[in-house]
Amino acid sequence: MKTLNLTTLSKYSPTISITSIVIVLFGIFLLSITWVNLYYRIQDERELAIEGAFKDTANFARAFEEHTLRTIKSADQAALFLKYEYEKDGRSIDIPNYIQEGRLTSQPFVLMSVIDDDGDLTVSSQIPFVPSNIKDREHFQIHENQDLGNLFIGKPILGRSSGKWSIPMTRRINNPDGTFEGVSVISVDPFYFSDFYKQVDLGENSTIALVGRDGIVRACESSLNSGIGQDMSHSALMDHLALSEVGHYITTSEIDGIKRIHSYQALKDYPFIVSVGISEDEVFRELNIRINSYYWGAGIVTIAIVIFIVFLLIITAWQKRTEKQLKKVRNTLEHEVEKRTQELFAANQELIAMNEEHLAMNEELQHANQELQKEITDRIRIENMLQFSKEKLLQRNSDLIDALETIDETQKRLVQQEKLAGLGQLAAGVAHEINNPLGFVTGNIEALEQYFTIFADELAKYQELMAVINNSEDPNIKEKFAEIIRYEKEKDLEYILSDLPELFGDTLEGLDRMSKIVKGMRVFSRIDQHQIFEAYDLIDGLESTLLIAHNEIKHCATVQKHLNSIPVIDAVRSEINQVLLNLIINAAQAIKSRDSEKAGIIKLSTWHDDDFVYCAIEDNGTGIEPENLNSVFNPFFTTKPVGQGTGMGLSISYDIIVNHHKGDISVETHEDSGAKFTLKLPIRHNN
Repeated sequence: MKTLNLTTLSKYSPTISITSIVIVLFGIFLLSITWVNLYYRIQDERELAIEGAFKDTANFARAFEEHTLRTIKSADQAALFLKYEYEKDGRSIDIPNYIQEGRLTSQPFVLMSVIDDDGDLTVSSQIPFVPSNIKDREHFQIHENQDLGNLFIGKPILGRSSGKWSIPMTRRINNPDGTFEGVSVISVDPFYFSDFYKQVDLGENSTIALVGRDGIVRACESSLNSGIGQDMSHSALMDHLALSEVGHYITTSEIDGIKRIHSYQALKDYPFIVSVGISEDEVFRELNIRINSYYWGAGIVTIAIVIFIVFLLIITAWQKRTEKQLKKVRNTLEHEVEKRTQELFAANQELIAMNEEHLAMNEELQHANQELQKEITDRIRIENMLQFSKEKLLQRNSDLIDALETIDETQKRLVQQEKLAGLGQLAAGVAHEINNPLGFVTGNIEALEQYFTIFADELAKYQELMAVINNSEDPNIKEKFAEIIRYEKEKDLEYILSDLPELFGDTLEGLDRMSKIVKGMRVFSRIDQHQIFEAYDLIDGLESTLLIAHNEIKHCATVQKHLNSIPVIDAVRSEINQVLLNLIINAAQAIKSRDSEKAGIIKLSTWHDDDFVYCAIEDNGTGIEPENLNSVFNPFFTTKPVGQGTGMGLSISYDIIVNHHKGDISVETHEDSGAKFTLKLPIRHNN
């Protein structure tokens, strides 16, 4: 019996020691996994942030490239116009009158002028006229020495007549024999580009620059300075341009020491490069906030793991001490039993006393067993506490994951809204560029109509003369008169004269419709940079939206308007226009999905009460299935085929109407008979 107990007890000490080592190693393993995963996740998100910055700056560079090309081509058209007019009429041309008639536009030009072969300013758009001589200017000497045959764009200079900074864009004027007669000069305002760049907020310490291939900055928007005229011929931009016409790079500025992520785009047909740079700190701003939250989360997990390991070690040590005490009690018990047995064999007289002592020892053993049972119960309780702590930690991790998913969803929605705002801004630029040539054409058509009136009056007098000549007896005159009559009948001159007024009327009506469309695009695409609530006419918003969506609607549906008079409300114009466009486009697409050749109907209705205005947009398209009715405003929910919808339109519309404007949006539908969306907006906005 003694040998068996010693063998059993000898197993505990090494087992407990190995268990403690395993627990510690397991804790180290968990901590290593936690922090290694955190390190690689941070690295992956940094790479994704840099890749996203490259894409964003490249998109802006392409947009600024198109704007710059349109501006240069507009300046070239004006320079060609002045060249041809001066070669035809000389110094008698009147540039201010051309501008007043609409044949030329003064935006975004500082000065439009013609320089003669001696370098003297002969005519200009400046009132009053200020004479000057630019014979020493680069753009004059270039054309004087050779006929380039195309537009020359010089470096930024301070104008001697205008007194303003400008970028000269010039063409050579020739005499009929091809010799040098002068230069037509269109002085473009460099701050026109800077002002356009300011409309895009790329964050603190961002840079946008228009740079010539000679390395000289023509226009710049930067937090440091204007940068006009700065020499960048030895910069990283020019080094990368030598390798590729389009690209991106990361470099630290030698001027302000700020590390930026750049994308650049070389202009087609013109020696310019558009460069867009975003501060690395700006790119990593949101990421750094997330990294801090990651560190906090990893720190909490680390503390939990350490506490868990410490608890396990304490329990293990407690178990070791309990086993030692049990071993001691058992050894004592064996010693007493042996002693009592020897006393039993030694003297029968002491049997009763030994029995009593034996009973006493049994009670002590029972007490020891009770203590052991209590310790086992305490151990089970501690294990239950550890299990509860583990479950609570898992719940906190789950809550953290849900919070991260909510943040990610909100971020995606904000990115979508910024993209839509960027598209609206580009639409406004397109409307502005269309409006300039539209003014030229309208003015020319009106002038042509006046010329035709004069021609018609003169033709009437000619016909009176023909009637007189017809009575002449001269055979040659009669023969010539008959020839003219035959020609008029052959060419159907009478029909031409009757048809021309109608042609002029139709042309002016078409130009008027184009002007209304441009105006609608300007109103619809107006960007509210600071989301300011202002006076907004919902009916005007509907009319502007219908102009924008006309191409989407015209082949599939007719629009019925029941627009009752409603009061002006407080709202963010661009956001409400976005909601109206989403709903009208959705209605048109639902009608197209019917597979019917018959045109559908889109009904627009407005009404109001004391506190709210209402707008209903109803279609007779495919409708919404009942099981989808409660999901239409959820993010990323869509019933359209893959690639035809993101599922964000109605979710963003709900956020704009309900959360931002404190209104309501509801939907009614009957399957296969269309859907009806109703907007409810407060007349007055209370912050």
